[in-house]
Amino acid sequence: IAALGSLGITVGRIGVAAGAWASAVSLAAIWIPLRSTQELALGQLGFGSSLDVRIDSVAFVFGLMIAIPASILLTLQRSSWQESAIAMLALTAAMAAIEVGGVVLTAVAGGTAATLALVLLETEDPAAPRPSWAALLAGWLALAWVGVLLQIRGGTAVYAAVPISTVTPAIFGLLGVSALVVSGLFPWRGWPVRLSPRPKLDAAGVIIATLFPLGFYLLVRAYELGDGKYPHPAFNATLAVIGVLVAFGAALRAQAAPARREFFAQVVSAFGGIALMSIGLGTPVGLVAGLVLLATAAALNTCVALLGDGANGATLIAIAACAGLPPGIAFGALALSIESTFEAGDFLGFVGLSGIVTWAIWVVASARAAGLPASEASTAERFPRAAAAIALVTMLAGPALAAFAYGFADPVAASVMQPVTVSFATRFSELVTTSTVLPALTLFAPLLLIALFAYPGLGLAALELQPRPPVITLRGPDWWIRARAVVMAARMPEQYRSLVNFQELEKAAASGKPWLWIATLAALGFAVTR
Repeated sequence: IAALGSLGITVGRIGVAAGAWASAVSLAAIWIPLRSTQELALGQLGFGSSLDVRIDSVAFVFGLMIAIPASILLTLQRSSWQESAIAMLALTAAMAAIEVGGVVLTAVAGGTAATLALVLLETEDPAAPRPSWAALLAGWLALAWVGVLLQIRGGTAVYAAVPISTVTPAIFGLLGVSALVVSGLFPWRGWPVRLSPRPKLDAAGVIIATLFPLGFYLLVRAYELGDGKYPHPAFNATLAVIGVLVAFGAALRAQAAPARREFFAQVVSAFGGIALMSIGLGTPVGLVAGLVLLATAAALNTCVALLGDGANGATLIAIAACAGLPPGIAFGALALSIESTFEAGDFLGFVGLSGIVTWAIWVVASARAAGLPASEASTAERFPRAAAAIALVTMLAGPALAAFAYGFADPVAASVMQPVTVSFATRFSELVTTSTVLPALTLFAPLLLIALFAYPGLGLAALELQPRPPVITLRGPDWWIRARAVVMAARMPEQYRSLVNFQELEKAAASGKPWLWIATLAALGFAVTR
């Protein structure tokens, strides 16, 4: 794409779409026929590190989460050849991060994807808001540190070969922090939310699709490093609490959103927070629920990126899907996530109660979003029919929750955790856990029929309602507001600033030719491994 574009030959969306879909199709072609781990050793890189490619159930699931949404966006969006080339490189780097077999190479590939994401944002609109380079790279630098420690202490950083005794609480704590930073999972505004004020959401949608699942990928791989569990139950409780706080913060911001786009900007963080709560529980049923929620978040991110900000039927369908209303798959996954906290018992049950409160606030925020105005920074409608189709798929997939969990998420739980406590009595109709039976097909199918008659009756009148005031006002004490303003206004004197200006370095990276930076990354990788 870059070579032809530099010669004045534009391949258009067909070439970009073909390259993006090829990654998803090739991954499925490798995994589905055998459904067993495929490994390929490509040689030594030096210092005990080897270039191993490994495709197992974890890589397959996260690969589809990244490749399919990114492929849909790259197929429909109209971008310049520069943006298309950088987006394809970012997708390739993200796929490499989940397909390599060791921590060090995952850090290298993930850092490359984060850098290319920043370049893509700068190429699309240099004046638009974007996260800093440090915010995107900090997590990958921490993960590289983890890989080096595992390499030195255990002799290897390969996921399947790291000695369990090497994964100490300190190393796992660093890995957990890196995962949270990579995906921007904070109770305050993470980097996915900070992309919403941009006039165009083309690059933002692709970047969230490629980078956001990678932090969860690290947390799932951490179970494999620890032989099915984290080093201490305190880590499970901490991640679960952080997850519900992330979702709660997103729900609070959503119910106080001044415009519809600000509500949609919180969708990924809200679903990602509940997914983090479920994955952090340390139980297979929680892991299954978290993966289903994460896949739903990936689909909804694609929907929001294609939707625009108009008041039409597609917007109403998207709001219903984002709200997690029955009989959508989001409703079933959220219910299973809450149930998994009670099944985990003890303190985690209180985390589940907090999740219920968060879910209630999120539903209120979704109802309020129907009457919100369009954002001032919004662009024209682009693909409302495609967005509506994606939202409808998530709504109609509720009765297939058990089948989807069986074929998509259950193999991951069986791979990284033993034993699997999620069984399927009839395989495609109900979820049977230790304490609960969720008849997905027989429960959600009648709800689906009711919804098909009830939702169309609302019509577009729901979008013409006057916006209601926020239920909870987000305003801190006056002294806190003044102190924050003073801190944010602080600047280091010119004579004490570093000789390296990171903002200028970012601008230089964005303005360089793609081939220049490809060659630079290749040279840097060769120099580091020799």
